[in-house]
Amino acid sequence: MNYEDETCDASDVVEETKSGFRTVMDTPSALFKFVIGRKAETKKKIEMETDTRLFIPSQGQAGDIVITGPSRSGVLSARRQVEVIAESSRQKCSFTHFLSFPLYFDELATKAEEFKESVLQKFSQTQGIHPSIFQKPCKLHLTIGMLVLLNQEEVDNAAQFLSSCYKDLIRECLHDKPISIKLEGLEIMNDDPSSVSVLYARVNELDGKQRLQHLADSIVQRFVDHGIMQHEYDKVKLHATVMNSSMHSDLEEIARRNNGRKNYEFNKMRRKYAFDAREILQVFEDINFGQYHLKEIHISERGKYDEHGRYYCAASVSLP
Repeated sequence: MNYEDETCDASDVVEETKSGFRTVMDTPSALFKFVIGRKAETKKKIEMETDTRLFIPSQGQAGDIVITGPSRSGVLSARRQVEVIAESSRQKCSFTHFLSFPLYFDELATKAEEFKESVLQKFSQTQGIHPSIFQKPCKLHLTIGMLVLLNQEEVDNAAQFLSSCYKDLIRECLHDKPISIKLEGLEIMNDDPSSVSVLYARVNELDGKQRLQHLADSIVQRFVDHGIMQHEYDKVKLHATVMNSSMHSDLEEIARRNNGRKNYEFNKMRRKYAFDAREILQVFEDINFGQYHLKEIHISERGKYDEHGRYYCAASVSLP
């Protein structure tokens, strides 16, 4: 096969050896299965089309993908195919980390516990109400955006990027001034209050200038432009989740059986565990969870926690 139509702008990543040519790819191990394909069909197809050999570490092992072949252009072509597969496959991976404004305040923790106790006391017999669907106070946060970071290098890169841009964003969006919020009132994510998956506290900026919204939207745009985050929504929906049916203990057990993957079985069962929030919304319509000065932005890792039960913080920057 003739590869002369391949451009050579990336040919410096291919080295010449005694037996031909070789390139090494630092690809996260979570993406190996996509490069290999079902019954190794994808790997074989690349090898056949480019006259190369792909050496991929065994399942569960980290390491580099090594591509060898008799021609530079063939090795380069195979590399590009692997790059395309790896990048497109990221969208199939579960989120591993998230950017957030943590809400780690003792007063809020107390108010959240009081809310839980009151709801369980009044509505324990209501459809879907269960102690396990309440967010633990030590995990309360405002999500900015979700991330897929598949190895430590990618985590470090995201942390470095946040550190490099946050001062400009704080100056541009917050004007280097502190930002405080009030968590007051409840809302739901869907339109039917009788069948709810997520119930959250509304976020109101005390000065009413939408500086926090501007900051959240700007952070997401910077991360999207840098290729670290996928664009999902036109604007960030700032909210503090207090109840979530997907945290039901029965559903968590299904996720554990599937190594943390929330598959078809999980999604089907999640609809079954939706809760009736009509009375909760009536009784707690104007609940006040308090006012708080936001202090930090975190990159947190999903499913990993510190000694306080909070999401493990992989990186953080301070706010004014």
